[in-house]
Parts: sequence; C-alpha cells; structure tokens
Amino acid sequence: MRFRSLRALTLAFLLAFLVATIGTGFAIHTATQQTIERLVDRRIQAVSEEVAGAFADRSPEELVRRINAATRQRDTGDIGLLLLDADGRRLGGNIVLPRRLPIGVSTVALKDRIAGLSAGRALVRDVGHGMTLATIAETEPFDDYNAARARIYLIGFGSIVLIVVGGMIFFVVTIGRRIGETRRTVDAIIDGDMARRVPIDRSGGEFAQQAMAFNRMLDRISDLMASISNVSNDIAHDLRTPLARLRSQLALTLRRAETDAQRAGLETAIAMSDDLLEMFAAMLRIAEVEGGDRRAAFAALDLAALADEIATMMQPVVADSGRTLVLDTAAPAGIVGDRQLLGQMLVNLIENAVRHTPVGTQMTIEVGATAAMAILVVTDTGPGIPADQRKLALRRFGRLDASRHDGGQGLGLALVEAITRLHRGTILLEDAAPGLRVVVTLPIR
Repeated sequence: MRFRSLRALTLAFLLAFLVATIGTGFAIHTATQQTIERLVDRRIQAVSEEVAGAFADRSPEELVRRINAATRQRDTGDIGLLLLDADGRRLGGNIVLPRRLPIGVSTVALKDRIAGLSAGRALVRDVGHGMTLATIAETEPFDDYNAARARIYLIGFGSIVLIVVGGMIFFVVTIGRRIGETRRTVDAIIDGDMARRVPIDRSGGEFAQQAMAFNRMLDRISDLMASISNVSNDIAHDLRTPLARLRSQLALTLRRAETDAQRAGLETAIAMSDDLLEMFAAMLRIAEVEGGDRRAAFAALDLAALADEIATMMQPVVADSGRTLVLDTAAPAGIVGDRQLLGQMLVNLIENAVRHTPVGTQMTIEVGATAAMAILVVTDTGPGIPADQRKLALRRFGRLDASRHDGGQGLGLALVEAITRLHRGTILLEDAAPGLRVVVTLPIR
C-alpha cells in the first residue's frame, strides 16, 4: 500500500496504533482473567479434595462435618460449599444454588444468584453414594472488580491514545503548515514572482535550516534566470535599434532606386528586416508574459464573449485568405485574466492556422465550460502536426521541417503557451482527423 499524502500516512499510523493499543489492552485483560481463573481453579481443587477426603470417609455426616469445619476456617471461610444427594436435595453447605451445576469445572456469574458472588468458578465432583460436592470461589476480589478494571484500562490506555492523537495532530498541523508555506512559495514562483521565499522560523531548528537551504537554491535559480533573461532581452533591445535604422536606410534607398531589380531587392531586404523586428518584438513579448507582471492587470471576463469578438474581427481576414472561420460557443465561461493577452492568444491561434493550412480549410472556434475549467478549442481541417513534433511546435523557434518555407518565426504557439501558463492553464495539441485541434484549458473564476 502506498501512502500518497501526509494525511493518509497519519491516518494509517493512528489506525495501526489504535489496533495495537486495543489489542494490547484486550490481551492484558484476557491474560489477567485467565491467570485469576487458573489460581482460583487450583484453590477450589485443593479445598474440594480436602473436604472430600478419602473414599472410605465419605459418609453424608462426615462430609457435612468437614464442610462446616472448612467454612469456619479463616483460609477457606470465603469458599462456597454445597453437598447434594442423588435426588439433588441439599445435605449441607453454606450456599444455595438455583440450578444444578454440571460435573467438572465451570463458571458462575451474577445470574446464578449466589449470595455475595458476582463472578466465580465452580468445581463439582462425585463423592460417592450418588452425592455431589460443589466448591465455589470468587474470581473478583471485590464487587464490580471487572468494571473497575475496565475503567482503569480505559483511563490508562485512553490517556495514551489521547496523548498520541494530540501529538499526531500537532505533528500534522506543523508539517502541513511548513509544506503549505513551501507550496505557496512554489506557486508564487511558477506565477512569475521570483522574489518570493519560504518564511524562516526564528526559533531555528531543522525546518528553519530546510527553509534557508530552499531559499538559497531559489536565489541561485533566480540569479541564473535573470542572467539568461537579461542576455536575451539585451540582445533583443540592442538589435532592434540598429535593425530599425537599417530598415529606415533601406526604405530611403528604395525611394532612390533607379531600376526595377534594385527596387525588388530592396523590398525583399525591407521585408526581411520587418520579420526580424517582428521576431524580436515577439521575444520581448514572451519575456514580458513569462515575467508574471501582467497578472496584476487580471480582471473578470467572459471567454466566450471574447472569442466571439475576436472571431468577428478575424473572419474577414480569414475569408480573404480563402479559408473559413466558424464560431461555436456554448454557455458563458467566466474566467479571470488579461483581456489583451487572451485576445492576442486567439489571434495567434487563428493566424497560425491560416499560415499553415491550404486554401479551403475550415477553422472552428469552440468555447465550453465545466464546473472548474473553461475550455477553448481551435480546430482546423489542415495537415495537422505529427504527434512526435507537437512538443517542438510549442517551443520558441520550434518550427517544423514542413513549415520552414512558410513565413513566421516559430514564436506564435510559444506565445500562446506562455499566455496559457500565465493564466494557470494548459494547452494540448491533438489530432483533429484531419487537421489540428488546439485545446486551451483555463480555470473558472
């Protein structure tokens, strides 16, 4: 059996402890009772043999005399003795039995209505001439002994159980709080708050050391990520300026071009410069989204209404490309997010489908909702993406071999994935048979 949570592990431990405690208490009670019964059996056996005497001395009168003598002795005065004849008539003794006990050793209880006895053991033996001698002794040293012993067990073992349960509750609460602090820190970092750290207990101890080690690791990761991000951002920022100047110079030169060949070459160079500028803008856009700062602008919105707005805006563009766009929305899907980024995500998905599908392709946008998630599905009837290349398609510059001759920088789906992750959602690329189905799942507000 695998314990997949702290609660399950704690419950399993408590269950095992309770079973062991109850089992130990029952074993002690049983062993004690059996020991008492063995000692009482030995005692009544000895008294019975002493009263019965030799076979030749077992006349009714002699047996009665011995019974009376035994009841007057200090050591045997608490023993119950009863002599019955063959017809069950009482010949002597110091007790009266409402029922005839079987031959041998048996147990008597309060229901037998023996005066002064609540529980005990009885030995009945044949003493000849049809007579039987019953010897009875209590197994409780005082009245309600078993009830008192049960209370002692309950109080003793109950206090142990309460202490252990209290300790386990304290343990679970303490560990759970520490785990919760770590989990909240991890969630904050996933959301882009790289400055978040695990609180450190001032009292010190193992938890404080663990938190400090975890925070040092986060500091190191943050420094490395900042270095990488700074390098890429610096490159993007630094190259955008000379590229913009280059484009301006090319545009100026285009106006002075004297031949058609010169103009064609310059127009191609300008288009390539525009692609580079667009690529750097997309890189900076992804870095901005992945930084998590945009989450401060989150607001409540309806994903279905946003999809309808974007689809209405993009339908003329899709139609001009020789493709069709159909919107199929269900009930409203309320979420919390950045309206501008989510609109950009929808536009990128539509443009990606237009860029990588043949003329005549139909695209469909569907919006639905479950109890916990809003689901956006963009489907096309194009060639699709092979299953082994779908992860590559979501990576930056993850352009597939079949699409390298198409326009674009391989950043469209990467930006979609970054926006989805910013909104704590997931994105899946699936086979639409034929075509590609992009499924974006976002949490309901």
